[in-house]
Amino acid sequence: MSIKLQKITKIFGKTLAVNDVSLEIENGEFLTLLGPSGCGKTTILRIIAGLENVTSGVVQLEGVDITNLNPTKRDISIMFQDYALFPHMSIIENVSYGLRMRGIGKTEREKQAAKWLETMQLSNTQNRFPSELSGGQRQRVALARALITNPKILLLDEPLSALDANLRIRLREELRKIHRLIGTTFICVTHDQEEAMALSDRIAILKDGQIEQIGTPNELYDKPTSEFVANFFGKCALWPINKSKKETEKLLLEHTNLHFKTTIMPDSKTARAVIRPEFLEIAEQQITSKNQLKAKVLDILTKGTSNLITVEFENGLLLDIDVPRKYVLPDLSEHVYINLTQNELHIIND
Repeated sequence: MSIKLQKITKIFGKTLAVNDVSLEIENGEFLTLLGPSGCGKTTILRIIAGLENVTSGVVQLEGVDITNLNPTKRDISIMFQDYALFPHMSIIENVSYGLRMRGIGKTEREKQAAKWLETMQLSNTQNRFPSELSGGQRQRVALARALITNPKILLLDEPLSALDANLRIRLREELRKIHRLIGTTFICVTHDQEEAMALSDRIAILKDGQIEQIGTPNELYDKPTSEFVANFFGKCALWPINKSKKETEKLLLEHTNLHFKTTIMPDSKTARAVIRPEFLEIAEQQITSKNQLKAKVLDILTKGTSNLITVEFENGLLLDIDVPRKYVLPDLSEHVYINLTQNELHIIND
């Protein structure tokens, strides 16, 4: 089901939590609300669920106004951050609880619960209790419980935050597969950029109660519209630029001889080029015939499969560059020369 927010505002006392947000989520889409703590993403999720009233604005489900509709009548399920499983109930009782509240008979609700547990690869856990399961298993039980009532929309509040790193990676892949399998509209809240990129069809980045930018993961990474999005959605250096006197169709990185192309010409004096770490490679030596950036090595971090070298450019900008383990590491405080491998850069006109 599609859902539409029109000019949603929410004020708690003197705090403006959500500020005039409009957003349309398509049927079957996996959309993630991404942003730092206090940006309003969880409040928006609770407004969609009906757990929070709006100060102003309209919430529509398939074109029908549900702004003041009771949460129990919205056909929207929510999976909470802590999963909120009933500790005294067996797994099959937990999963079938929503059907029990709807007056479905025991035989039928347990039959449906068993099917969902099979979908989640948890058939052998029916008679266990939540305390007997791992974090990943509890996460899938909570997901089955949320989906068994066939909700029009599933809301996910930081669904993977309570898990360790390896399990989080595995379960976000499972969550994506489940979404593709059932086709329900998923709306997720997270502060984890990597998680948002892995799960989402589109991402809405929030700042101070407003949507800063919305788009596919690649759109947000490749073409951020503001410094906040560029820095929040991946690492980068924002390099001041000048217009080239020699090549009218190119721009120049300030205080260098490096020219580049861009699809967006700057319309302000404060415009900057977005340089991602993967655009750079540390050269084995200085090549006078090739435009290079000079930088000082500040730190080296071993990551196992690669090494992360933090460098400071001559204009004071910092950036972490990932290099293969086979690369001969420079010494700390050593100056290195860096090639810019990207000949077209995105411009931010803040």
